[in-house]
Amino acid sequence: MSLNSGDRGQFGRGAWERGSSASKPATVERQRTRTGMPQQRSTSSETVYADLHAHTHCSDGIRAPDALVRRAAERDVRVLSVTDHDTTAGLEAARAAAQTHDIRLVNGVELSVEVDGHSVHLLGYGMDPGHPALTDYLSSFTRRRRERLDRMVRRLSETGVQVSPEVVERHVAATAAPGRPHLARALVEEEHVDSYEAAFEQYLDADRLAYVSAPTQPATEAIDVLHAAGGVAVLAHPGQWVPGSLLTALRGDGLDGIECHFSSHPDYLVDYYKNICRSHDLLVTGGSDYHGGSDADERALGTVGLTVSQWERFRDAAL
Repeated sequence: MSLNSGDRGQFGRGAWERGSSASKPATVERQRTRTGMPQQRSTSSETVYADLHAHTHCSDGIRAPDALVRRAAERDVRVLSVTDHDTTAGLEAARAAAQTHDIRLVNGVELSVEVDGHSVHLLGYGMDPGHPALTDYLSSFTRRRRERLDRMVRRLSETGVQVSPEVVERHVAATAAPGRPHLARALVEEEHVDSYEAAFEQYLDADRLAYVSAPTQPATEAIDVLHAAGGVAVLAHPGQWVPGSLLTALRGDGLDGIECHFSSHPDYLVDYYKNICRSHDLLVTGGSDYHGGSDADERALGTVGLTVSQWERFRDAAL
């Protein structure tokens, strides 16, 4: 269900500043590895019951959906959401595996959006992955992501780096959301670079010659699509990039919640965002942003998320 169906923008622009008793947080330095996983930082001594942010090889993760679920079971996760970037392709396989391992799977997705000229991510939860509004939206994104990848390959060629189309295809074969991670792995395989990190540093980072900006859609459109599909829209890892003005704009667009618990959020920032959620009747969510691959990432699954009581509040309000 959508908390804001028929009541979009309940608090309106400026409500964050007017109504929140939380003080403005200090700047948080972005702490991410090249796998996409923030450096782990524990935010609670309580046991994590629900990890609501994890990726499979259907986007930029390492593991297949069933392997992700199996790993979550090994980490004692009882509720898991697969939130691949701009695709729900892994949900069916993940759901079958979740039944085997007695894990509740929450339908999820992570959407690339734009608000007031800034690129941010929205997490969608509880939506119907087969709803026409959502499938049309995601199909368009898959096409645009592929066009972006092809443009980056051409830019590499223009700089003298010839990447085999067959190798690139092999790395994107399992994904519905092709992007820089897949091209980086192809560059490593063909020995154009020494490491995954070097692929970004030499060619794929935002200030490098092969970089092409990622496709986005207006946040208001993404939120409308999630609501139409019966889901809720949650701002992902806000401590990485979101000033207060963007929170205000997103709430005016119908935002339902904030990912307060996140691996790179220190305790004071978790409290700050939870205070905002309390002040404006928004959902509190959390997750590890698991991608797999690095030792730190493997350890992170199930260490950041929601406790039993937090999960029950989220479940009762949103699902």
